Amino acid sequence: MAQNKKDTVREIVSAYSSYHFNPINTNLFRHADLMEAIEFFEENQELEVASLGCSEEGREIKTITYGRGKTKVLLWSQMHGNESTATRAILDLLVFFTSSDAFNSLRKQLADSLTLVFIPMLNPDGAERFQRRTSTEIDMNRDAIALQTPEARLLKNTAEQFKPDFAFNLHDQRRFYNVGNTGVPSSLSFLAPAFDQSRKVNKVREKAMQVIAGINEYAQEYIPGGVGLYDDAYSHRSFGDFMQSKGISTILVESGWIKDDPEKEAIRKLNFASLLKGFELIASAALNQFSVKDYSDIPSIDTKLFDVLIKNAGFTGSVSPVLDIGINRTEQLLDHPHYFSIGKIDDLGDLSSFFGFETIDATQLKVAPGKAVRLSDYSELSTVSVKRLLRQGVLFLITEQVPLESHVAYPVNIIHPRKLPYLQHPVFEGSANFLLVDQSKTIKYIVMNGFVFEPDKINESANGLVIS
Repeated sequence: MAQNKKDTVREIVSAYSSYHFNPINTNLFRHADLMEAIEFFEENQELEVASLGCSEEGREIKTITYGRGKTKVLLWSQMHGNESTATRAILDLLVFFTSSDAFNSLRKQLADSLTLVFIPMLNPDGAERFQRRTSTEIDMNRDAIALQTPEARLLKNTAEQFKPDFAFNLHDQRRFYNVGNTGVPSSLSFLAPAFDQSRKVNKVREKAMQVIAGINEYAQEYIPGGVGLYDDAYSHRSFGDFMQSKGISTILVESGWIKDDPEKEAIRKLNFASLLKGFELIASAALNQFSVKDYSDIPSIDTKLFDVLIKNAGFTGSVSPVLDIGINRTEQLLDHPHYFSIGKIDDLGDLSSFFGFETIDATQLKVAPGKAVRLSDYSELSTVSVKRLLRQGVLFLITEQVPLESHVAYPVNIIHPRKLPYLQHPVFEGSANFLLVDQSKTIKYIVMNGFVFEPDKINESANGLVIS
C-alpha cells in the first residue's frame, strides 16, 4: 500500500531508538565529546565533514553537509553554550541519514531536493563551561551586527557564502514557559522572526511560518497543546531577525521541557522528529498546504510555570492567613556531566493565574519551619539515616566543620551555626525549606531545597545545600 509522507515520518519516529546516538545522552557534554562523535561520521560517503574555523579559545567548529539538492538549508545549534538538546538531535539525524532501511525513499528525496548544512555547537567555549555566553562573556545571538566574536563571524560568513533558502536557529528555553493560558509546558516553541520593526509578513517570512505550521500540526500528535510561539518583537542584533532580513526564511526552534525529563531526552526525540518533518515539508513543497493563519493560530507562550506550586498554604503571623508559594530550582554545574540544584521561592501571594510542573493543594495545611539538629559525624550520613531525620521534620544539620562542597548528596542541608537565622518561614526569594503540617502537627509534605515529597515517598535523588 502506498505510504504517504506524513506516515513515513511517523514510522521513522516510532523507530527512533535505531537512530539515537547513544554515546551522548546528557544535557552536559563537552567539545571533545562532540568531536569524537563527528569522527564517527567522517568516513561516511553520505556526509561531508569540514572545518569551519575556531572559537576564541581555539576549539574547532565543524560543518556537516548532507544532500546535493537545489534548496539550501542551514542549521546551527548551541550558539548558547548551555543549550545542547538540538546538538544531540543533529547527531541522531546524522545516524538516520547514514542508515539504510525501509525509509531509503525519504532519504533519497531529501538528498536529491535539499542541501543541508549543519553547524553543531557553534559556541564550544560556552559549552565547555556550560554557560549561555561565549568565553568573552558576549551573547552571540546579539552579535549579528557588531560581530565581536569569531564564532558569530563564522556563522555570518557561512550564510553569505552558502546563501541558504531556509535557516533553522536551534536553542533551548527555560522550563518555566507555559502555552497560552494553560498549565501545559511549552515543549517546543517556534518563531518566524520579523525582518524589520513593522513585523509585516513578506514571502520570505511567510515560508518560515508555513514550515512552522506544518511542524506544529505534526507535533500535536506527540505533545497535544505543547507547542507555542515566541513574541516577534524585532531585534536587529539577533541572528534570526538578521537572517530573515537578508531573504533567508528563518525558523527559531526552542527546545522546552516535559515533566520528568531532566536530561531532555524526550525533547531531543521531538527535535529529531520536528526537524525531519520540516525537511520533508520543504523538500516536497508540502509547506504550501499551510497558511499564515495556521501559524498565527498557534498560542503564544508565557512564563507562568513553576517547578512547584503550593496552593492555599496557611501562614501564622502573615498579612494574609493563606498564601500560594511558587518554587523554582536552578541547576549549577558540578563536574562533567553532573550538576546540583538550588531551590528558591520565586513568588508568594495570589498565584491563581500560575501553574506548576508539580502542584500541591495545601488547603487545611500550615507552613512550619524545618528542624535543625547537631551533626556529629558527616561520614555517618546515609540514605537511611537522612530519611529518618526527614520524617522527624529535620531539614538542617548543624556543624562547625562544614564540607567544602556547595551541595549535599543527600536530601538534607548542612548549615554552620552562624547561619541559623537562615531557618525561617518562607520569604520571597528565600530558601525553599519548610514543612506543611496538618492541624495535629503531622507532617504531610516536606519541602527541602525546592524538592517536595511526602514523608513515606522521599526523593532520594534530591540534593541539599551546604550553608556556610
